[in-house]
Parts: sequence; structure tokens; C-alpha cells
Amino acid sequence: MKKNRILSDFALISLFYVALGVILLGWPELSSRIICCAFGGVLALAGLLRAARYFLRDRYETMMRRDLSVGLILMAAGGFLILRMDAVISLLPFVFGLMLLGGCAGKLQTAVDLRRVGSGMWLASLLMAAVSLALGIVLLCQPFESAMVLTRFIGVAITLEGAENLAALPIFDRQIQDFYDRNDDIERR
Repeated sequence: MKKNRILSDFALISLFYVALGVILLGWPELSSRIICCAFGGVLALAGLLRAARYFLRDRYETMMRRDLSVGLILMAAGGFLILRMDAVISLLPFVFGLMLLGGCAGKLQTAVDLRRVGSGMWLASLLMAAVSLALGIVLLCQPFESAMVLTRFIGVAITLEGAENLAALPIFDRQIQDFYDRNDDIERR
């Protein structure tokens, strides 16, 4: 059960990356603003709900949960994303670059893990890590003259990241299955 949840969460995140990348590719000028407004709206709504929860719960329980303060911070962050969209959009290459570097780190560990267990698939994972690393570094350096070219590059990079993750899904499935099989063997002894 846990295995299926891990794989489905990983697949959903990967599909989200692909969809976000395609949106950034197709509508580069509009998509950055939509992302900021949508994410800002979600944060503001989450903050409003959290703050409302403060007034609806038992007063002693709310002292421990910090619903009001967290709600106010979330509302402020959402408002900032919506009202200061240009500042936020200028940070998107940095944020997406960091996401790609994080994906690189995960793929690198997968490659090392696969090598340690003697799987021949470690090289494919290592190559995927190298692609993520290169794309992440390019985004962090921002060598683009046009915001539209940058947004399209981000779209390509995120689409590739999601596609790499989806391609690696059978590898992860095999790793997780081997892990559960080994644990079942140990428990039977």
C-alpha cells in the first residue's frame, strides 16, 4: 500500500512538472502572471481558512496551534505574490533552478543507490541527473536577454524534469519492490 502511494505521489508531481512546463512553453508571457495569481490566491485562501479556524476552535487548543499567526503570514505572502507580481516573476528562474538542482540531487542519489545494489540502470539515472544539473545551472545564471525566452527555457527545463521523472518511474518501482521483498524475507526468518 505504502509503495503504491509513494509511486503515485511521484507520478503526480512529475505530471504537474510536465503540465507546468507545457503551459510555460505555450503561453510564456501570460503563464508567469497566472502562476503568481493562482499561487497567491491559494496562499491567501489557506491563510484566511487558518485564521478563521483560530476563532472557531477551543481557545486553549488554538494557543498551541498558532492558527492566527500562521494564517496572517499566509495571507500576507499571498497578497505579496499578487500585488508584487513583477518582483516575484523575476525570482522564478532562481526558484525553478533550485527545483532542478533538487531533482538532480535525487537522481544522483538514485544513481549511486542503483550502482551500490549492482543494477545496470545507474548510468541512465546519472545521465538524467547531469541534464537536471546543467538546466538548473543555466537557470541560476540567467543568460537570457528576453523574459519570454527565459520563460520558454524554464518551460523546456521543467517539462524535461517531469519527463525524466516519469521515465525513471519503472526504476523506482523496481527499487521499492526490491526493498519490500527484502524486508518480507527478513521478517519471515
